[in-house]
Amino acid sequence: MKYYEIKIAVSELGIEPMLAALICEGIETAEVNDPADALFMNDQLGETDYLAPEDFKRESSKSPSIVVYAADDMTADSTINAVKKAAKIVRENAEKGLFGTVTDLGTLKVTVNIRGDEEWKDRWKEFLKPAALGFSYIAAPPWVDIADYSKEFEPDREIIRINPGMAFGTGLHETTSLSADLLESYINEGDKVLDVGCGTGILSTLASKLGASEVLGIDIDDEAVAASIENSEANDVHNVVIKKADLTEGVDFKADIVVANLLTNLVIRLTGDIRNHLDSGGRYIMSGILTTQQDKVIAALKENGFEMLAVAELGEWCAIAAELI
Repeated sequence: MKYYEIKIAVSELGIEPMLAALICEGIETAEVNDPADALFMNDQLGETDYLAPEDFKRESSKSPSIVVYAADDMTADSTINAVKKAAKIVRENAEKGLFGTVTDLGTLKVTVNIRGDEEWKDRWKEFLKPAALGFSYIAAPPWVDIADYSKEFEPDREIIRINPGMAFGTGLHETTSLSADLLESYINEGDKVLDVGCGTGILSTLASKLGASEVLGIDIDDEAVAASIENSEANDVHNVVIKKADLTEGVDFKADIVVANLLTNLVIRLTGDIRNHLDSGGRYIMSGILTTQQDKVIAALKENGFEMLAVAELGEWCAIAAELI
């Protein structure tokens, strides 16, 4: 099955008028590509923290656009015509001065491309490969036959199946790998583990496999919660509980280990709250930190009564393990 990608070229100021016009034409779902989002998030969360430098450069240099997708069926023509009509209406209203002094809404040019279904739904799966997770496991998507990769891993590694979903990437980013290494290094049999920002649930599942007595994974994103539940069930770990929750808003759970694979500024911001979920001797493993920013994190840890245990680095990323004194 093929599908249509209908793209409207807009300026940043043209996004809202164009979305409103699409809604008036009965199109309520559209993808907004706005480089200002990357700039805003980096400004809020710390320079080069929201995205890795090369990704930030790419995303922030793009031109704004709105994309509508349509299936290759009898409704395609009407959807394409509706988009073109909406763009025409916005252009005419701008020429009439209905948007005040705002006249640069972009070219509002509509381009239509037909794509193969594999590009939309399944092609992304080709890029997801199994990867070592910690020192004893392999993380792999459900559709991968590990036998095809037998020469790449030690034969005694156990498999953890993780379905990342299109929203989460591979779930095997350097930051996850670093977190897994430190988690396996510092977890003890019977520990209670809190996974903050659990994403796909990969670290929650790993903690259970490593002998945790109880695991709580929390995330503020509905898709992350759904993915984590699916993956914990698929791996038959029954002591993992996944909840939609914000650590700063009433999470009642005392842990022996807290793991947080987030962003530098979030790690720093949450360190005080995480301290409240640990007793003396509790361990805090954090990742998603660029090596250029680890000093800021270490300073925040010391200010909150933590003592350094280890720093692990991989490429431009690092993870830190600390202990509450």
